[in-house]
Amino acid sequence: MDETSGAESNRWLRVLRPSPGDARLVCFPHAGGNTTFYHPWVGLLPPRLELAGVRYPGNMERSGESSAPDIETLADGATRAILSDGDRPVVLFGHSLGALVAYEVAQRLEYQGRPPTALFLSGQAAPHHLRRGSVALRDDDDFWAAITTLGGIDEQVSAVPELRALALPGLRSDFRIAETYGPRPVRALHCPVIVFTGDADPTHAPAGARAWNDAARGLFRIQSFPGDHFFLVPWAAEATGVIAATVAELLSDQADTASCVGSS
Repeated sequence: MDETSGAESNRWLRVLRPSPGDARLVCFPHAGGNTTFYHPWVGLLPPRLELAGVRYPGNMERSGESSAPDIETLADGATRAILSDGDRPVVLFGHSLGALVAYEVAQRLEYQGRPPTALFLSGQAAPHHLRRGSVALRDDDDFWAAITTLGGIDEQVSAVPELRALALPGLRSDFRIAETYGPRPVRALHCPVIVFTGDADPTHAPAGARAWNDAARGLFRIQSFPGDHFFLVPWAAEATGVIAATVAELLSDQADTASCVGSS
């Protein structure tokens, strides 16, 4: 990796738990979220699965930069960073806004001939089931009230006006690009697609989660968890267990296929 590629990777990707092992799990945060959302997973995932989080421009971790104008721009940057950081198998996981970014990144990786080992999509409806929203257009107080009902906002940020003021621009930008992304036709993916959803998530109907099957040309699975939009927090151990078991299964299948091809 050259110096320029390394800088690009470090700007977009934060390695939460390094590992020289089997694959890298790259996690995309929700609107207003950052890589710390996935830090509890460090002690839950197997040691041979590296854990990295994506840093969005304009987010708290890159607060000195302008926010991205759209999801495509986020996906372009994250894809370049992933491609510049070696050729280990990559697993993508995205929650809410992050699911849409991860979906776009998977499209780009397949186009580049580097399809992800698996794509995990959490807490989000498929693109053709999305509805345009207007939460991002509300005034500060109404906007804050709307997003805090979903959960996922650090209590300290809500309690400290200065922190809230710092967080608002990035949050509003994230919601704007999520609310204006769809509806749009789905595009085919050949990598395995696994969908996580909360059975009481108010952000989309169950049919919206199931509709990701329309984008899957290969393996498709859906896993429902008890809870609302942030079901991943109380069910972190169970969710990471599904991820670890699925990745191990897929890597084993790939190894078996490669062995059969090599011996033929």
